Amino acid sequence: MRMSSIDALLSLLDDPDPRVQESLHSRLAGDMALLDRAWQAAIERGDPPAALVEMVLRADAEALVDAFAEVENLEAGAWLLPRLDLPRRDYRTPGAASLDAIAQRLGGERDGGAIALFLCRDCGFSGARREYEQPENSYLPALLERRIGLPIALTVLWMLIGRRLGIECEAIALPGHVVGRWRGGFVDLYEGGKAVSRTELDARARAVGETSAQPYLAPASDRALLRRMARNLVHAYVRRADRLRATIAHGLATA
Repeated sequence: MRMSSIDALLSLLDDPDPRVQESLHSRLAGDMALLDRAWQAAIERGDPPAALVEMVLRADAEALVDAFAEVENLEAGAWLLPRLDLPRRDYRTPGAASLDAIAQRLGGERDGGAIALFLCRDCGFSGARREYEQPENSYLPALLERRIGLPIALTVLWMLIGRRLGIECEAIALPGHVVGRWRGGFVDLYEGGKAVSRTELDARARAVGETSAQPYLAPASDRALLRRMARNLVHAYVRRADRLRATIAHGLATA
């Protein structure tokens, strides 16, 4: 199909007539090559129509879940998750470059506590205080751009910087909260990278009905962290009444 015809098709995606939309959906769903060409043209324009994004999400859902299921590495999985927001985008290349740049600014001879303070005080990363459950707060690319995120996203960022510097950084997944741990103790990236004591962790656990934090002090695996991030996205998209993305996120969380 000629590009002029693709342009016409894209313009029709903004037509509010449900009959037009139904016809377009049927045509694109039955012709993956046409859908691919329409998507590429829309991306080149810079802002693909929401209707087209939904169609591509549906077409790619199974492949995305399968790819996520095979990932064991935290960073690789973190670049897959935002394809729930915008599919088929390369988040890994620019994202990894951003993480490399942050690590280079830190230089050597650093520890987990210093990394946490650098991220929060020097780089301006902070916990999401308003609209806490928005999907953007779970996505690593959005965190790098906006400097705002959930506790788990901030802790993952801290871990990935630590890995680049050869420093062992772990995530401790408490009920309702995630903190970091390194050989010098615990740090809470959501609270400005401050050091936290075991007593404080126990108090957090008791606040949600647990007797202590002890059952949760084993470091969370990369896979467990990725699944928890996906579960957060399920809740975020349910709150937005975005059934398609909530369903795909559930597939990721259970993969």
